Amino acid sequence: MSEDKGTPAKASHKQVQAKQKMSKKNTGKRDISSDQEMELQNMLVKGEEIILRAQIHKALYWKSVAVILLAILLFFYVPPLSMIAGVVGALMLCVAILTQHYILLVVTNKRVLARYGLLQMDIVDIRLSKIESIDLERMLPGHIFGYASVVVAGTGQRIIRVPYISNAEVFRRFYNEMALAEEGNADAEEEIEKIKDEAESAKDQKAMHKNKI
Repeated sequence: MSEDKGTPAKASHKQVQAKQKMSKKNTGKRDISSDQEMELQNMLVKGEEIILRAQIHKALYWKSVAVILLAILLFFYVPPLSMIAGVVGALMLCVAILTQHYILLVVTNKRVLARYGLLQMDIVDIRLSKIESIDLERMLPGHIFGYASVVVAGTGQRIIRVPYISNAEVFRRFYNEMALAEEGNADAEEEIEKIKDEAESAKDQKAMHKNKI
């Protein structure tokens, strides 16, 4: 009997130690998404819930990577020009990393929150009732890599343009369903709930993938 009682205690002690080791391991890592999550929670008001959040596409880095590869290629032919291209590519890479950290687009049950720009950073919120349209802008690289710029037009000629959004289609779909729901379309309300569930599922899968890493 004494051995049976001691076994759960030992197992529990091992679980605590494992959690402590995991927390120590993660302490030294800077998680951009965690930083953004903390900042976002500070922006929310009482009773406000996140419905949909933009996902930043990795194609954000394609220009800087292209310049760095060009610099490597030029190294064998024109070394001085290669150094210039390398510096430019490195600066572009730094800008891309900062952009990924600061760019933000979220739909809550009350409004749209956006943060975009780098040298001139804008933090904007538009109430859902004040949105006139949500459009997508997609050029050739966007078609190739699968991203678009989300353009939110509000009343008073206020326009938000957030680039490199991989789930841009979901934002436009959500707005269209929301507009139909306001007109009393029951199917649209069900579709909105479906979009919410999909967004929550994607968030859980991302968290599980991050924990495995």
